[in-house]
Formats: sequence, structure tokens, C-alpha cells
Amino acid sequence: MAYLLIFLGGVAGSLHCVGMCGAFPLAVSGGASGRNLTRQVLYNVGRLNALVFIGAVSGAAGAALVAAGPVRLFERLLAVAAGTFMILVGLEVLGVLAQFTTRGAALAQAMLGRLLGGVIRSRSAAAPLALGVFNAFLPCQLVYAFAARAASTASAADGMLTMLCFGLGTVPAMLALGLSGVLGRPAVRARLSRAAGLLVIAFGTITLLRGLDLLPHAGHLH
Repeated sequence: MAYLLIFLGGVAGSLHCVGMCGAFPLAVSGGASGRNLTRQVLYNVGRLNALVFIGAVSGAAGAALVAAGPVRLFERLLAVAAGTFMILVGLEVLGVLAQFTTRGAALAQAMLGRLLGGVIRSRSAAAPLALGVFNAFLPCQLVYAFAARAASTASAADGMLTMLCFGLGTVPAMLALGLSGVLGRPAVRARLSRAAGLLVIAFGTITLLRGLDLLPHAGHLH
């Protein structure tokens, strides 16, 4: 059930991903529709693999932290920290806090676009795969939020599943953008970005309450 909710979180947050990183699926278009579909799939495969890697590292880091001290206490502290961070990220997505990560992502995307100009123009099948991997490591509020949730699982395997479910939720919108460009419209992105912010706050609140033992711990839902 928890992973289904994370997948739905990815779906709700996918238009925020379109706003932050939409230039990449648009850039890998191969012209002809059949070729474009193949390149868009490769781009998303690269992105998903990188997100799973981030989940594994986050979960393993959480496990190492828990193993370093009293297990139950550290699990609770990790959940409180992750939940608080997710709430702050959700507020940032809603525009309540200063847009530090948004500006950072825009700058990183522009720099990466210049550095990878040759890759973006390449017709090689490896090019969209590589762009997907690089894309996943760009500064992104939602990736930070769900990576924090992955860390709170204190498990590399659960961290991988967390980020895989989140990533799969973002695929339909990113794929649709790359194939049609319709989802790139600012008004559409703005409305669904607000929904994503609210959902991240809800996830963060649940994680925080679990850390405070006011709700069952996340481990009981695996």
C-alpha cells in the first residue's frame, strides 16, 4: 500500500518534473514518431535507473545511521528528520519558501545543456539513455523529498523500491511531453505543481507522525 501511494505521489508530482526538466525529453526527440518513441523510452529507462541508484544509496545511508546507535531511537529520529524535510520541500514547491532549489535546477539544467550539447544532438541510441541518467541527478525538490523518504526506510532494498515507484509515476507525463509537447504549457504545469507540493507535505506529515510514534512506523507497512 505504501508503495502504491508513492507511485501516486510520482504521478501527482510528474507535472512539476515536466516544469523543471521538460527540456530534456523535448531535446531527445528523434523526429519520426517511431524513432522518437524509442528515444523517449530510453531516456526514461536511464532516468529510472539513476533514481533507483539514488534510492539504494539513500536507504543504505539510513540503514548505516540506524546501525550506529539504538535502532528504535535512530529509526524515529530518521523519520522525524525525513518528514520535516519533506514538509519544507512541499512548502518550497508551493512557493511559500524562497525558490533556492528552483533557481539551482534551472542553472544546473542550463549548464548541463551546454556541456552535453553534443550528446543532445547525437542520434545514437545511447544519447537519450545518458541524458536520462544525468537528468536524475539534477537538483529537484521532489527527488530530494522522496530520497529522504527512501532514507527513512533504513533499507537499501526499500529505498530502491521507493524511488522506483516514484520514478514510474513520473514516466507517463514525461513520455507524453516528449511525444507531444502538450504538457509543456506553463498553466498546466503550475496547477499540477501545486498539487504535487500538497501531496509531498502530506507524505512528510505522515512520516513525521510515524517518527513521533503517533502513527504506525513505516516498517509495519512494508
